[in-house]
Amino acid sequence: MNMKPGEEEAKTKSAEDVPGEKGDGSLDTGSADIENKGIKEENIEADNEDLRQKLETLEKTLEDKQKQIDEYKNRWYRAQADFDNFRKRTQKEIQDIHLYAGEQLIKDILPIVDNFERALNSIEDREGPIYKGVQLIYQQLKNVLEKYDVKEIDAQGKAFDPRFHEAVMQVESQEHENDTVIEVLQKGYLFHTKVIRPSMVKVAKK
Repeated sequence: MNMKPGEEEAKTKSAEDVPGEKGDGSLDTGSADIENKGIKEENIEADNEDLRQKLETLEKTLEDKQKQIDEYKNRWYRAQADFDNFRKRTQKEIQDIHLYAGEQLIKDILPIVDNFERALNSIEDREGPIYKGVQLIYQQLKNVLEKYDVKEIDAQGKAFDPRFHEAVMQVESQEHENDTVIEVLQKGYLFHTKVIRPSMVKVAKK
C-alpha cells in the first residue's frame, strides 16, 4: 500500500515521540537500563551511608562499653587491694595482741627486778645466806623474763641511740667520744623487738 509523503513523515515522527520505542516500532531498552542503573547506584550509596552510620554507632557503643569495663576492673582491683591491706593489717593487729599480751604485766614486774638488783648491791656479805637467797630469787625472776623473750638493752659504752636510750644527764669527758653512754642509771628492756622501757643513761659531752 502506497502512503503519501505526509503520512510517512507523521508516522516517523510519532514513533520518535514514544519513549523507549524506536522508529521502526521496536522497544528501546537502552535508556531504561541507564535510568535503572542510576537508581540502583543511588540505592547502593544510600545503603552504604546507612551502614557507615550504623558502624560508627556500634564503634562508639563498643568504646563506651570498653570504658565501663575498664572502670569496673579498676574498681575491682582497688577493692581487692583495699581488702588485702585490711586483711594484712588485721592479721598484724591480731599477732601483736597475742605477741604483746603480757606487756603491761612485764612492765609491772620490771620495778621489782630493779629492787632486787638494788638489794643485791646493798648486801656487803656476798657469801652469806641472805645474799645467796636474794640472788636465787632474782635469777629465777630473770629466767622467767627471758622465757618470754624479755631482754636487757645493751647500752654501756654504746653510742647514744634515742630509739633505745633516754639521756637524763650529760657529762663533759675527754676520755669518751661525744654522745657515748658512759653510765647506765636504769636498765632498759626489749619485749621481743619492742622497747618497753628505754635505758636511762648518762652521756659524754665534749
